[in-house]
Amino acid sequence: MSVARKLNRRYLMIIVLVLTAGLSLLLAGCGKTENSAREQVRVLSQEEVVAVFAEQDLALQAGEEVPSSTFQLELNGLKPQTYSLDGVELSLYQFASEEERSAGWKAFGEQTAAADLIPFKDYQEGSVLMFYIHGVSGAEGQKWNGQIDMQLKAVMQGLIAAQ
Repeated sequence: MSVARKLNRRYLMIIVLVLTAGLSLLLAGCGKTENSAREQVRVLSQEEVVAVFAEQDLALQAGEEVPSSTFQLELNGLKPQTYSLDGVELSLYQFASEEERSAGWKAFGEQTAAADLIPFKDYQEGSVLMFYIHGVSGAEGQKWNGQIDMQLKAVMQGLIAAQ
């Protein structure tokens, strides 16, 4: 009887080890699936960006690269697409992921910490960071905010959907 108990215990231990190993493999496989499921963001062309703005009745035009512009800094190795919206500078960064966009925003803060920035509005959604450099402060800035802010928020949603 003692030999039978030892055999049963061995079988029980083997079963427990097999189940534990199987569960470990299953959990490891789930982790890999989650990481590989991350979507790669497609960078929109200038024409596609202009079309998204046009959907909100905003006439966007290609802008000039101004190396001295604080809002055209290279952030984490990425230079922005530059545009003009009714004569106002607009910079658009399309990062590879939301995490990279967040790191880019942090880099912008670090690079401009000591700068006296002109009034601007930043828009962040998904992998996109956009600066609208309106240059208007005080009461005029509030007026601006009411007129175009909702359109630019809708543009951000459109940019994310188009990616």
